[in-house]
Amino acid sequence: MRLTLQYLILALTAAALYAQSNVLLDNASVRVVNAIDRPHQKGALHKHDRNRVMIYLNAGDLDITTEDGRVEHQHWKAGDVAWSPAGGLHTSENVGTEGLHIIEIELKNPGPASSPVRNPGLDPLRIDSSHNKLAYENPQVRVFRSELEVGGREKWHEHAGAGRLAVLLTPLAARMEVQKRQSSPMNGGPGDVFWSEGGVKHRSSNLGHKAAEVVVVEVK
Repeated sequence: MRLTLQYLILALTAAALYAQSNVLLDNASVRVVNAIDRPHQKGALHKHDRNRVMIYLNAGDLDITTEDGRVEHQHWKAGDVAWSPAGGLHTSENVGTEGLHIIEIELKNPGPASSPVRNPGLDPLRIDSSHNKLAYENPQVRVFRSELEVGGREKWHEHAGAGRLAVLLTPLAARMEVQKRQSSPMNGGPGDVFWSEGGVKHRSSNLGHKAAEVVVVEVK
């Protein structure tokens, strides 16, 4: 009876989460969910079976309560980026006054046996450290922030690994140039995501009227 009840709770949780979230991207490497935690609506007991990269688009406060009753209070600022490892059963509650908007990136595959080989001359963190700042790196991902001023153009660079995900923190009006291909627009608003498979050599130019900020997630 207890096992059946637990599965029922998990099913209800999934339905509740679905009502306030939608899948932006789902491929062989990642599943990207756009989620909004509404204030003071405590979720049912649930767990996450995959490691996740969490990107917080606005400020907020969460209380995470584990199955044994321990409470962890989390405070997030707009633009915060966090690593959320797979874990046990817990509940979460937005204890703030506004909806908390999160981009959740579920990683489907374990990290490779060895890190991808990078060309130092095309590594954005090495060749353009003034615009690209490392957030964190582990066996599955390398995550960094990328900023580009109005009228600015990136240096030619390459992302190593299975693929690269760009998550916009600000509005973006840009032109993307890919080596040996025709340039294309890259436009969107906060929370929009762009995926490119494998290693692609490219650069972008900011055509907008404001500086642009992006979180780049390189999936190894």
